[in-house]
Amino acid sequence: MKRRGTGRIVFLSSQAGQLGVFGYTSYCSTKYALKGLAESLQMELERENIYITLVFPPDTDTPGLKEENKSKPKETQMIIETSGLLSAEQVAKKIIQSTRKGSFTCSYGINGFLLTCLTCGAQPVTTVSEIIYQSLFIGLLRLIMLRVLKSFYKLVKKAKQIP
Repeated sequence: MKRRGTGRIVFLSSQAGQLGVFGYTSYCSTKYALKGLAESLQMELERENIYITLVFPPDTDTPGLKEENKSKPKETQMIIETSGLLSAEQVAKKIIQSTRKGSFTCSYGINGFLLTCLTCGAQPVTTVSEIIYQSLFIGLLRLIMLRVLKSFYKLVKKAKQIP
């Protein structure tokens, strides 16, 4: 990429890399770490005309997920189901669209949009619209997310009571 003078690196994180999820302690922490890596690497490589896209898909319908679901805690399953299930083709199509647009992040659906806005921190922005919605709506989105988070905590409590 350096020799060509251009390139794009895609990191595949997860919506669980934007939000702690019951039963996913080690998974969430490794996916969260990708954000720091992507942001730092973007700063280092931008002068080489090499860019990063950080992808945050929800659950993707794959053989690996089917196997994982056999032993996934019920609390985890109830939380994860709120973002839906996408096909591998849907995930891939959006990754291609986001990389072609030059986006730093790639998120899916309303939950993905909400999480990406709320976890933007000091990440690079690639469009004026990102600046606008991250700046103007962050307070409202935080209130919405607190309600969602409260519902997740209720799910976890309720699941403990179910034999």
